[in-house]
Amino acid sequence: MSGFVEMMAAPVVMALILVAMHSHLGWHVVRRGVIFVDIALAQTAAFGVAIALLLGGEIGTDGTYVVALLATYLGAVLIAATRTRDTRVPQEAYIGIIYAVASAAMILVLTQVPHGGEEIRHLLVGAILWVTWPIVLKTAILYGALGGLLWLWRKPLRRISTDHEQARTEGLRVGWWDLAFYAILGTVVTSSVQVAGVLLVFALLVVPTVMGIRLFACDRLQFVYTLGVGMLAVVAGAAASYVFDLPTGAAIVCVFGVFLAVQVVVEQGLGR
Repeated sequence: MSGFVEMMAAPVVMALILVAMHSHLGWHVVRRGVIFVDIALAQTAAFGVAIALLLGGEIGTDGTYVVALLATYLGAVLIAATRTRDTRVPQEAYIGIIYAVASAAMILVLTQVPHGGEEIRHLLVGAILWVTWPIVLKTAILYGALGGLLWLWRKPLRRISTDHEQARTEGLRVGWWDLAFYAILGTVVTSSVQVAGVLLVFALLVVPTVMGIRLFACDRLQFVYTLGVGMLAVVAGAAASYVFDLPTGAAIVCVFGVFLAVQVVVEQGLGR
């Protein structure tokens, strides 16, 4: 037990910080109906990391972070620009295109990098097991600052997430607020993806939120539930990875999938 605590303390705390931040952002993403925006931004961040590696950088360095952040901001601008009143093409289609192109571009770049195959695996499933306490502290401070912005801007962001057409009618500058939201989301994703990987970042954002919305109508209860189930999944996944010697990020993602499947089955059994 002491070995588990010593080895997994920093990764688990890091994952819990990710759960808290991503659960809040996940509510907005699901309400906006842009479910894959997180994985698209995560993939653009991964593309930025690949570019930095091609230029001689290393994962986890400040230079690589800056390049990844710039790539993610570009993705955020593109995604914000795809929300239009033209309903012939849903915004999710553009988001899927951005994800596919960023994924293909990342693969093309990493084919030119030594050990590119290993780097692709790292960017997909992350290396959260090896996270250190300084990185945990740095991430907590950054997410605390971004959380403060979300709190200050909560009213317009919430209004746009629940009914963007009504928000536009009320005079809110939807395009600018979208850009601000996606910039915050992109900053969070860029910080998360180098540690947790694309798949875990997506799971943290979407799965607990979907589970909470399925059960509760009250937003506050939804958030409390998503936070609780997210933390439980993180601890369970980390424990499974320790016991069975599995990649931590991938194990947590699979636990999230199992939790969601069990909840759906139970709901159907109860006739919900």
